[in-house]
Amino acid sequence: MRLISFEIPLVIIVNLLPKIVQSQTIITLLIVGIVISKTLIGVLIYFLIRKNRQLKVEQLKLTTANSILSEQAIRIHHYNEELKIAESFKTKVLSIASHDLRAPFASVEILLAIDDISLVDKEELKLIFLNLKGQVARSRTMLEEVLLWTESQLRDKLENTENCNIRDQIEAVLGIYSLEIQRFNLQILNSVNPDFWVDTHKGIFAFVLRNVISNAIKYGRVGGTITLQLIDDQRDRWELIVSNEGEELSSEVLHNLNFVNSWERKKAENNKGAGLGISLCKDLIKRIDGTVKFENKNGTGVSVRISFPRKVYQAVS
Repeated sequence: MRLISFEIPLVIIVNLLPKIVQSQTIITLLIVGIVISKTLIGVLIYFLIRKNRQLKVEQLKLTTANSILSEQAIRIHHYNEELKIAESFKTKVLSIASHDLRAPFASVEILLAIDDISLVDKEELKLIFLNLKGQVARSRTMLEEVLLWTESQLRDKLENTENCNIRDQIEAVLGIYSLEIQRFNLQILNSVNPDFWVDTHKGIFAFVLRNVISNAIKYGRVGGTITLQLIDDQRDRWELIVSNEGEELSSEVLHNLNFVNSWERKKAENNKGAGLGISLCKDLIKRIDGTVKFENKNGTGVSVRISFPRKVYQAVS
């Protein structure tokens, strides 16, 4: 059996060779192009990811900056509100002080306008001088309070503290109101330790205590009891509680006394006066990191908790 062989002519191979080479070149170029394209795409993706991360960092910085600006804007708004309240309060203080301080001068002018004071009835003259004495005493107290408050406003820090006996300070203030205590037949229960000494701003303490005791007398029950109790169970603070027997305060009045302006209480209850003393107390005691808080006593009256920071404690044997 004879095998049949196929032989490709050399001419055909020579003619097909350029096409084969060209096809391989095109394939190679395509492969190279694909590799270069993928490389470029990879580089672009890398830069996009990097840029995206940078944008996220910048966005986070911007968000943080906006948050800080918002907080600062809120603080500035609160500061402006506090400035408005402070200006309103100062205007209130000056208007009340100027009004009340005129009263003794008006009474003196009336006396000086009398042609012959000997013609005035003795009892009537006695009443005039008694009223004048009360007006002078109230005006003097108010003047001292306003001057103390003004001094506190002019100083950044109130450093003129002194070591004083709290029981002695309380007895001195109670002595100022001895006539009122007798008139209303009040009982005073003072359980403050006579050996309790503390370094504090004596003027501010006396100022606050005068106003608190004055209100306890004014708004207490005739024949009732005023209690003074000292709480000394904290390392950094001590507290004096002044309580009276009388009517409880409404929730609105209690809120005004503790969080708003104390003169709102007297407006709401149609009482005389403007509550300037308690307002000044709150402002002054805040300057020495103290607090004043009003509480109801479960239908038996009102308690005022006065808290002071402790600086130096000394127990005298």
